[in-house]
Amino acid sequence: MVEPRWASSTVDEVARAALPAPTAALTVSVFDDLRVVSLRHLPGGAAAIEAALATHGLMPLPQPGACRGNDPWLLWTGPTECLLLSSQGGLVDGVLQALTPGRETLAFAVDRSAGCQVFDLLGSGVADLLPRLVDASAIPQRAGQGHRARWMDIGAVLVRVEPDRVLLVIDRMHGVCAAQWIRHALLPPDSQGLRPP
Repeated sequence: MVEPRWASSTVDEVARAALPAPTAALTVSVFDDLRVVSLRHLPGGAAAIEAALATHGLMPLPQPGACRGNDPWLLWTGPTECLLLSSQGGLVDGVLQALTPGRETLAFAVDRSAGCQVFDLLGSGVADLLPRLVDASAIPQRAGQGHRARWMDIGAVLVRVEPDRVLLVIDRMHGVCAAQWIRHALLPPDSQGLRPP
């Protein structure tokens, strides 16, 4: 099996440095060890994914707009896709092996970890931050909800894992920009000045 590229790259360090300092209301951090796997299927292929998940002790696929679990998380992202988010490397590797492309006719898994960056937004300030960066209709309101959204001009996945905790999954190449937007959105209105590029 090919070892995943665990990047703590220059981009990660710059993104981390661009984040706002933690406050009593909000802490924003970058998940270093969270794996992101896309579970995809054609019509009729959901059963193969559910079998692979059950073999590894995971719950069935979530319904639209829902997220199940707590590391690992399973998030519905479309009629033919679910994301598996987890820091449990062995579990993720097992699911990837069970759903290696070509093993099942109608289903497969793709490890997107090297291409994704996950921010952990924690604290009561999440309620103030999200409406400044995401359309209000795209904000998951309750724990156990999540879906795709536009984070300013960046495609993202938002997962409300607790009332005051949201995971933000974006393409790693946009990590610095997302961190800058978060920092900018937390500035007082009279000091915002120009927006980040």
